[in-house]
Amino acid sequence: MQGFGQQNYQNPGFFNQPSSQVTIKNPQTGQMPRVKGPEMNDRDRLNDMLATEKYLTDNFNVFLREASYTELHQDVNQILNQTHQEARNLFTFMFNKGWYSLQAESAQQVAEAAQKFGSYQSQFAQNQPSYTQPSYGM
Repeated sequence: MQGFGQQNYQNPGFFNQPSSQVTIKNPQTGQMPRVKGPEMNDRDRLNDMLATEKYLTDNFNVFLREASYTELHQDVNQILNQTHQEARNLFTFMFNKGWYSLQAESAQQVAEAAQKFGSYQSQFAQNQPSYTQPSYGM
């Protein structure tokens, strides 16, 4: 998988489009059939590889959080970072081929989400008054 995503790809064209229901996608390259049979093509294989990388990163995250042995933690952390990078490489490759698309959100939708999740900050423990154990004069 080393060959995927080694260049820095960008698609500046989608930034100038209206934000309502814009699909962020590059045009498809190659000759992918519109209606396909049950056989796997390159897009299917890459999609399967990307799903596998996502599955691995999810599980390595759990493993890393629970690894108590320092050297094991460091090794799994390195593997996790490599797995994240390969997932990103696959995504970038597929996006540039036009095989992966994203749905753009409007500025209003982004602002609403920021407001919604920003209000959660007040619920975090560091924002709560500290609780002290009452002392019972013994």
